[in-house]
Amino acid sequence: MKPKHSTLFAGLMAMVAAVVLSAVPETGWAGSDVKRLVFVSAGFDESNRIWDVSKPDHVQFDPYLETLLEVDPVTGEYGPRLATEWDHTPDFKTWTFSLRNDVQFHFGYGKFTAQDVEFSHSLMIRDDSLATLAELWRQVDKVETPDESTIIFHFNSPVTRTTAEYAFARSGDLKIVSKAQWDKEGVDGFDRPAGTGSYEFVGRNMGLDINYKRVDNHWSGLTPAFEELQIRLAKEPATRFAMLLAGEAHIGDLPRELHADAVKRDLKRLSSAMAVDWVSVYLGGMYLESDEAFDPEVPWTNIKVRQALNMAVNREELLDVVFAGRGEMAYISNWTSASEGWDPEWKELYEELYPYDPERAKELLKEAGYEPGDIKVGLWGYTSPGESEHPAIADAMGIYFRAIGVDAKVELLDWSKVRAAYRGKKIHCCMWPNVISWRPAIQGARNWWWSGSASNVFNSEFIDEVYEEWNNTLDTDRRTELARSMGRHLIENFAEIPLFWFRNELFANAEVVDGWAYPGLGAGRSTHFDRIKPASSAY
Repeated sequence: MKPKHSTLFAGLMAMVAAVVLSAVPETGWAGSDVKRLVFVSAGFDESNRIWDVSKPDHVQFDPYLETLLEVDPVTGEYGPRLATEWDHTPDFKTWTFSLRNDVQFHFGYGKFTAQDVEFSHSLMIRDDSLATLAELWRQVDKVETPDESTIIFHFNSPVTRTTAEYAFARSGDLKIVSKAQWDKEGVDGFDRPAGTGSYEFVGRNMGLDINYKRVDNHWSGLTPAFEELQIRLAKEPATRFAMLLAGEAHIGDLPRELHADAVKRDLKRLSSAMAVDWVSVYLGGMYLESDEAFDPEVPWTNIKVRQALNMAVNREELLDVVFAGRGEMAYISNWTSASEGWDPEWKELYEELYPYDPERAKELLKEAGYEPGDIKVGLWGYTSPGESEHPAIADAMGIYFRAIGVDAKVELLDWSKVRAAYRGKKIHCCMWPNVISWRPAIQGARNWWWSGSASNVFNSEFIDEVYEEWNNTLDTDRRTELARSMGRHLIENFAEIPLFWFRNELFANAEVVDGWAYPGLGAGRSTHFDRIKPASSAY
């Protein structure tokens, strides 16, 4: 028999769905002669500056900016793009890329060269950079450009092939912009940035939409099916759903509690080729005890409180209600069975330490010295591309936490405020769900757990020691041993509240869009806009 709060949660989700459905019209499609494809998004941090946003926000760059390497839209394998060949020295500290010499920037800004790559890298390491992989790019000691078709990156520590290819490909955040445009126009040039993609940037109306125009005779030989592309912004799920049904938008992201209704309304489900997204809930204030930002009064610095919070969550119910059952349990953030250091024993350890047991959770809180109502926590939800479920997850966490006596308050904020709070170490009050795309295990450690990172979601001296050795050794067996020790440490210390792995999913007007091949691994998740296949009725 399910506990009472579980029934209430399911009822809450049903009410939310009912409210949304009452706001949408009957299907009103008109698929003929579609020249401008409209993609409606829940929203993201808007900027034309590649250093000013995180990877999920790169959906706005994907149509017109390119990377050195490609991610195959079906297999996820890395391949050539602006670079044709790449190799490394035996110590993996120096990476050399041979570049195409037949690529032109939009708007007449000339040929793409190694100097453009060097310049783009310099933007990613600015003092004000918010780039997801900024810590990796700052490990570059020197960049050489012996000629306009060759660029050499010298790192201060080994960068394995998996990490290098991930970072330099469409999965990373090093988008290439024009140095010639910057030299002529400065930062103002980013009002209309020149790229090399199969679409060119036309303009944006802040808070409303971004517009792009197809590039004919693109160097890749690929020609997008639609002459124009518009990314339209609509934060409310009801609005996005209504736009899809009315034919005002042709593709869009919807929270998963609406997926069944979308299918009933004959919207076409589009899925990424790979299940590369996971969601966990992160706990603010988990810094080194030697860090001046550390506050021992934060309740969840106590391991028993962290375990109690994990045991309060009914993951099977959460998966069914918020994710419509379309996902798999995540035993730990970032690692999959294909990741460096994956340990099959983690599943058994997780099942032993993380069962759904609200009564035991109450006991743990009492053992930690807390009575019902003593612990107060803010749960911050937000939306960004491919992450429509954050508010629902925050609501669910609030219900689960209150059931064990934790005073939980849910707030909906802009993503930029959440990011600024955790990067600024000013999030002791709160926790936040975060959907994150897969990356190499060492890059995950660098992004979230190493105390030198910008994120600092869970720091410890043990993690720092392991990371430093792992980041500087090439011995495969030792790297596996180190990766496994860090993973076990995170699980045993309840570093976060891990939830699920799943595919990125979108819905489309079936009279306009027949399919879309994209891997899900690309920065921004919804990538390869030139691979959107029109339905025959669209023309």
